[in-house]
Amino acid sequence: MSLISPMVRTALFVSDIEKSSAFYRDIFDLEEVYAEGGLTHATAAKLLGMPPETNVRYRVFRSAGLNKGMVGLFELKKPSPPRVQKREYGCSIGEACMVFYCANLDVVHDRLIVGSHIVLCPPTHLEVDIEGGAIKSADRGQREMTFRDPDGIMVNLIERDPASQD
Repeated sequence: MSLISPMVRTALFVSDIEKSSAFYRDIFDLEEVYAEGGLTHATAAKLLGMPPETNVRYRVFRSAGLNKGMVGLFELKKPSPPRVQKREYGCSIGEACMVFYCANLDVVHDRLIVGSHIVLCPPTHLEVDIEGGAIKSADRGQREMTFRDPDGIMVNLIERDPASQD
């Protein structure tokens, strides 16, 4: 038995919860809200390393009723934490990147362009060097793309059936 489960959700600290919610609904088709509200108890701020008076609003999206792989948006105000310094058109050490499967990268790419979002790399074939692990030699490459959400969080999409279990 494993001590730690597979990832339950990613918690993203955003500047505007409504703008970020619209992005994740429009680009990712995340409509189902698992939970939302405000965290008013001082332990919520303490858990985030913030002063007790910090106002925390949250909205957690899930896909197809799954309680794993959720995207949680957290807006912190009064006081707001500083923005992370990173390169707009490239990755930075210490930065995270969320990775999702996507059935059709071209559709998502078009949505991003129409919305004037930052695309780091349009749909591109990536060939993977195999050095053991779970990747099979028949799966050496696939189309992928990267972009940023409204707060600059990096996202990578791999063109593969989202229902795929591998």
